[in-house]
Amino acid sequence: MFIKPFKVKTNYQLKGTERKKLCEEVSMAYPSLSDEEIQSLLPKKESISIMKILTHNGHVGKVYCVAKIPMFFQLDLYDTLLFPTIYTLWHHPHLLNVFTTHTPVVSNLVRGADLMLPGLILKEPVTLYSFGKLSKGTPVSINTEENKAAVAVGVTALSSEDMYLAAGHGKCVEVFHVIGDMLCQLGKSPARPNLGSPNVDSPTNILENIESTNQETIVNQMEVLPAKLDELDIAENLSDKDEVISKEEDEDHVKEDIETEDIQISNVIEVVDPIQEMDRLLEYCFLKACKTTVKSSDLPMLSSNFFKNHLLAACPPGKNIDVKKSRYKKLSVFLAEMKAKGIINTSIMKGVETLLSIKFDHPLVKGLVVTEEPIVAEPVVSNSAVVSECYRVTADVLPVLSKFGYEKGDVMKRVDIRKYFTEYVKAEDLQDGKILKLNPQLAGIMRTKAHQETVTMEDGINKFIGRMTHMHEVTLAGNTLLHTGKLEPIDMRVTVRSGGKKVTLVNNLETFGINPKEFSKECQSIGASATITDDPGKKTPSVLVQGNQILYVYKLLTEKYQIKKNYIRGLEFAPKKKK
Repeated sequence: MFIKPFKVKTNYQLKGTERKKLCEEVSMAYPSLSDEEIQSLLPKKESISIMKILTHNGHVGKVYCVAKIPMFFQLDLYDTLLFPTIYTLWHHPHLLNVFTTHTPVVSNLVRGADLMLPGLILKEPVTLYSFGKLSKGTPVSINTEENKAAVAVGVTALSSEDMYLAAGHGKCVEVFHVIGDMLCQLGKSPARPNLGSPNVDSPTNILENIESTNQETIVNQMEVLPAKLDELDIAENLSDKDEVISKEEDEDHVKEDIETEDIQISNVIEVVDPIQEMDRLLEYCFLKACKTTVKSSDLPMLSSNFFKNHLLAACPPGKNIDVKKSRYKKLSVFLAEMKAKGIINTSIMKGVETLLSIKFDHPLVKGLVVTEEPIVAEPVVSNSAVVSECYRVTADVLPVLSKFGYEKGDVMKRVDIRKYFTEYVKAEDLQDGKILKLNPQLAGIMRTKAHQETVTMEDGINKFIGRMTHMHEVTLAGNTLLHTGKLEPIDMRVTVRSGGKKVTLVNNLETFGINPKEFSKECQSIGASATITDDPGKKTPSVLVQGNQILYVYKLLTEKYQIKKNYIRGLEFAPKKKK
């Protein structure tokens, strides 16, 4: 479902009431989660956004993101179901019924394949309830034989009984979401944790095992009961002395058992030497940097740059390198040992150690196996403001646009409106060259005269768009703001305060997503004091800069924030150049 790119129709942050409603939906969908666990998944301090999307195969859905990481999603095929993403399942692995597969099968799932019955790992022998007691279309997750952290989410393609009757052939799970897909690429994806090996037995099998164990226990007790009665008769004839001896022997046996258990526990616990652990981490990161990041064209390189830009960057997530906590104590001593092993060649130039060459075909470098998953680099967010016109779907145009998956309140670009309007006209066979024939639906939307039957195609599109709410979309540093109607420009002006001092006031920065506090700090770099003040007659606070700083503010807005000139007003207040 999310293997190929999908189209984002709308994306906005949830308000307080909407966040509360989402928490209630999660609680109803997954009663096993406590209120504290739901709050940890949907924390109040983090921003929660909802995206309405259109997948590549035409399905409409919703994605709920927490701090830009997708946590839940819904699809029009299963509108009442709220599916957790793999990131949610990493926190709560037992939220859904689980199927376990072989690790190599995951590569097929990533390429868009569904999970087939031959790929399942089941306890032998296979019984009617080896697949659980699930109906068709039940949400399930998929993990691997060595790690119970989920790698995919989907629904059962067959019921459990049909899976058993299929005799190991056919589809098992229809996969919607898999690790590494476009859903995972929305934000900075965390690495898959290692939660340990999964229990291959399904919950149904576990219940059956408990029931069978209880039945066996009852049978064994019935068989042993006569023997125990005989022993009881014999025990009545024993003397008090024999009873005391037997009690002492039992106590001795208990003491011996406790001592042997203590010995076994002490043997299991291994003492981890932190110095040896840091030595292994340091050598692993060194070999990983030599194998993956350093190129021959980068050499020679200062050893300090190698350590800072390559060795530290190769450290696995959740761990930190501290050379002082290793047996080497200094980086130069560690590099000297690597040089003695023949991996690198170094020299000291002008008192500074330099890395001259690396033997990339060294057995230690070639034989290194990188254990952690690669981290996808977070995309660089542009600091320029992008302003574009857009339109909101109204009740007037909804009868046409609803055919293409849009709802009232969705925001669309002009090019998309033109595209879907043209598709609608062609589907209804209303176009004759450049002439558009009006059917009752279009005539009602455009509110044409009663006798008018045709308009030009361009006029029809413009009138159709005219029935929608005109808006402006401002995108800055990855944040999107929507403004209805005309977009007010940034206003710069110079005024005189008490004492005849000139000050520059800059207003309406927040409309373009610019933080007034950060902007005032940037203005202080020229040596002038800058504060935030309430400007009479203005709806939002203004940034006040000492002196006539119109030219500096204009340069800052156009160069750093890349605001277009037509969205800035007040350049005429700039000081005149002296002749």
